[in-house]
Amino acid sequence: MINLPQRTKERLIILERLIIQQEEKNITSKKLSALTGWSEDTIRRDILHLHMKAGSKSGYSTADLKSAIDSALGIDSSRQKHNCCIVGLDKLGSALLDDSFFEDSPFSLVAGFDTNVNRIEMMKSSFPLFATLDLEIKVPSMKIEYALLTVSDDRAQQIADRLVSAGIKGIVNYTNVILHLPKNILVRNVNPVLILKEMHAE
Repeated sequence: MINLPQRTKERLIILERLIIQQEEKNITSKKLSALTGWSEDTIRRDILHLHMKAGSKSGYSTADLKSAIDSALGIDSSRQKHNCCIVGLDKLGSALLDDSFFEDSPFSLVAGFDTNVNRIEMMKSSFPLFATLDLEIKVPSMKIEYALLTVSDDRAQQIADRLVSAGIKGIVNYTNVILHLPKNILVRNVNPVLILKEMHAE
């Protein structure tokens, strides 16, 4: 894994997604610029971090570029996928049950959790759904590494603490709560209002 600036890392993740969607064997920085809205110079600088040879007139090999991005991000596509779960299956959580979001990614949704057993019984999902009471049993037994947290704000910290105790490595936090967790636990906050404020401040 290469030590990359955060912004570069974010752009490379998007580039990888775009590359997967392309049918051509090669892609130019000009086309990547058109697809992303970023300047060609920005794209070339990001790709330089990957220690790839400069692109020819026909551009970069899409296969080589994807492989280089995966390597830089510490993703081994040949290995088994990283298991993830959703905790909280209300409106937002239930929308995330569509695991097509995870296609062509190194991650797999394998479980969902909610306190409302009646809600679980009525839901349709391609993976099993469990009562939140089973969290400490299912997370380690199913080798779940990451959680998407979509519970109510008043329960966010408590559930996050339980996820950490169960052995989770990272949490994508969709709640409004700033979680206080051990430093070794990765947390990414996904709050539209905060993101809009960040965009407005740039």
